[in-house]
Amino acid sequence: MNRALKTTIRLGMTASVLIALILPLTAHAADKVQVYDTYQDEVKGIELYSVSQLNGDHFDAAVIARQADGSYAKWQEPFHSFVQDGSGLLRLSGYDDPEQSYVYDVKKETIIRKTPYTVSPDGKWGYLERSRYLFVPGVKPYSGHVAKIRDYYLKNMQTRAVSIYNSTERRFDAFWLNGHTLLENGYLETAKQNVIRTYDPATGERKELLKGSLYNWNRAKGILLYVKNEPQRLPWIYDLKTGTSRLLDGNSEMKALFPYTTPPLVSKLPQEIAVNELPVIQVPVLQEDEYFVNVDGTSIGIPAAFAKEGATWLPVKPLAAALGWNLRLQPQESSYKAADYRYELAGSSASLVLTPSNSFITGGRMYLTREQLKQMGYSSIVLTPNLDY
Repeated sequence: MNRALKTTIRLGMTASVLIALILPLTAHAADKVQVYDTYQDEVKGIELYSVSQLNGDHFDAAVIARQADGSYAKWQEPFHSFVQDGSGLLRLSGYDDPEQSYVYDVKKETIIRKTPYTVSPDGKWGYLERSRYLFVPGVKPYSGHVAKIRDYYLKNMQTRAVSIYNSTERRFDAFWLNGHTLLENGYLETAKQNVIRTYDPATGERKELLKGSLYNWNRAKGILLYVKNEPQRLPWIYDLKTGTSRLLDGNSEMKALFPYTTPPLVSKLPQEIAVNELPVIQVPVLQEDEYFVNVDGTSIGIPAAFAKEGATWLPVKPLAAALGWNLRLQPQESSYKAADYRYELAGSSASLVLTPSNSFITGGRMYLTREQLKQMGYSSIVLTPNLDY
């Protein structure tokens, strides 16, 4: 084989390899749009899609809205997705950080900063779960660890009072059963095993139903699917009305009693759309504060306030901005800042040092108590709920 022919073959192979490498990227650059959720109201002409699309080496995520003229546009930053969570609002973000919790109100066609609670069937109570991370010191010779703590909030929808009624790093779930009764399932430290209970927030009364783990439930039929705390892990049916249990009669009965159905995802979005090329529309954004606190005559809107262990906790950031505090992180010895942070709050007449032992952090936000506000030199502190929240 002569040199010219060998060179031609090598060039041809090189070109083939380059084409093989380039073609997948070129194909994916115009990949189809992946639709994760949709909201459509034909009467009001609302058509929204939560989507993503592969664009080269990254994904473009967006909320796409159909315009009155039939064209499509995407929402402004930083709103890239939504999910429908059954509250009647579209959830745009997580709820761990009250200052960055956003929903879309389809009636007002507006993005609102607020945290919607899961309201009980009788409308009297609201339920909310938030997660936070806490440094837990170890006992020698073991070092400490960072634990994920789940806090469970209850809101009295009549008085608007909010409190943390349970905190745990163990598995725990709660659902509205009927009226305003919560069905709880999780590990109970005193029993050293998983327990299924009911809880009435109006009276504080708990009732143990079963020792075991909840797998599913059917509110309409008033039955639970659970397994006992035993090695066999057999599926049982518990009747809430009679308080009796029986073994599940196979998969066919499970499908009949606990059907898993999801509505089909209907999308009218053209697949040839390039998400990164869509024009941006500015959706109105409103802020709804859950409470107002009046500090010596200065009214301040705050995104959250709650009771925990007998104290009322208020967010530091909006108070500092309104009252002109200086916030400074003092030098720390530990390499892990969350373990021994010391934040100095300096006001016009007094200062206060917040540490892990006298403050509360959730969603990356710090909270102090009403009593600590008084230590800062303020005498009148009046907390008022936003009745329209």
